[in-house]
Amino acid sequence: MKYHIGIDIGSISVNTVLMDGNSRIIHDYYDYCEGRPYNVLLNRLKQIMSDGFELSGLAAVTGTGGKIAADLLNAVYVNEVIAQSTAVSQYYPHVRTVIEMGGEDSKLIFMEEKDNTSVLADFCMNSLCAAGTGSFLDQQAKRLGISIINEFGELALKSVNPPRIAGR
Repeated sequence: MKYHIGIDIGSISVNTVLMDGNSRIIHDYYDYCEGRPYNVLLNRLKQIMSDGFELSGLAAVTGTGGKIAADLLNAVYVNEVIAQSTAVSQYYPHVRTVIEMGGEDSKLIFMEEKDNTSVLADFCMNSLCAAGTGSFLDQQAKRLGISIINEFGELALKSVNPPRIAGR
């Protein structure tokens, strides 16, 4: 079986997803890039191939480093907001609001129902780098000695009196 691949190259991580021909997610990977996103991507692709997954040649790339990676891989580049709203429409059609916090910016995406499906209605982004971003939260998790992936969100949901975080 041949698999499709989706790649999000951000400033903090390289996120990769393998899908079968029916758009079912088979594997997803989250790799910190530590300033070397293309090396991390190359290593992830090598690992996928060594695990025996045959890629179909259909690849889509998004994120901060997406355009360069798309050129290197002969893949399709997709704008982040389009990629996120399309994924929400397909996998979570009941969702109406998406908050995405990346390493360099954060996005607020509004979805609406149209013809029994979910479509992008509007979006906005912060305008100042690092103001209210995932990079800030990642740094705080490290300072607290907790995992941003496995613990941070769960702990935040348990807060009785959450602090206000100033953002621009």
